[in-house]
Amino acid sequence: MKNFLKRLLSNPTPAAPEQQGEPSSATNNVQPALSIPATRAKREEIVRFIINGLKPYIDEKGHTIAGLRLYVVCNNKELEETLQVALCSDTPGMFQKDHLERKLVNNFIQLAHDWFFEHHLVKDKVPDYCITHGSMGLEVIRRGQDFVQQYSIAKLQVLVGQAELPEYELNPQQQLKFNIGRTKNPQLTSGRIHTNDIVFWGSEDALFDAQAGIANLHVSRNHAYIVYNPQLDKFFLFPDKGGLPENGNKTKIYTADDKVKSLNVPGVSHELMNGDQIELGGSAILVFKK
Repeated sequence: MKNFLKRLLSNPTPAAPEQQGEPSSATNNVQPALSIPATRAKREEIVRFIINGLKPYIDEKGHTIAGLRLYVVCNNKELEETLQVALCSDTPGMFQKDHLERKLVNNFIQLAHDWFFEHHLVKDKVPDYCITHGSMGLEVIRRGQDFVQQYSIAKLQVLVGQAELPEYELNPQQQLKFNIGRTKNPQLTSGRIHTNDIVFWGSEDALFDAQAGIANLHVSRNHAYIVYNPQLDKFFLFPDKGGLPENGNKTKIYTADDKVKSLNVPGVSHELMNGDQIELGGSAILVFKK
């Protein structure tokens, strides 16, 4: 037994058969495993930057903040993905309410009751008028300060399916929410009458054509809806109750940069970009134009 232990201690563990005979320098060529993006660390870094940038406003009751615009220089895809997750881009308002507002209040920074938060990823540099640190910039909008708010008008073009119109205008100056579904005023299983703004004709409608409208049969009466966020000047697509897998339907997006995204969770949205195609029930298709 003693002899065995001596041999074990004096001889290192042999290499695996396929490694024997390889030069020792081979270990230097092993590539490290890819690290997981530090989303939480990035979010904390952003919050810390915002609080530090707002130090002049701490405990200044006469200076109420109406809004904040965050700018971050982003020139690679990995950083873009990390920032989008850290800033909760798929759930508008979540970063503002769940990660930022409480900390600002705890630092005695006065916020208007309807204050807004925007974030913008820029390629080259942040605007010159920002409070800056590294690759981040912060614009502070004070209560009473004039600022221009432009409303973008978008369009939805029907590619597949028989709709009331071949193209719909999404004008935020007229309304902020646009319902998408089958028939104009369907009655839901709850008994409530639902109103659609983007209408695919149902088989019970007089103008329904069995051949042109075959894709319509897969569209729910309350399939999806689009909400315009005036602070962000962006449109967001949400699945409605009838457009969820649990009800036998799907809501899917083919993005302009060749990605596929399914909306399967109530309240979780997709930020619509120019050229995005919206597929309803696996058949009807709309294209978003801005």
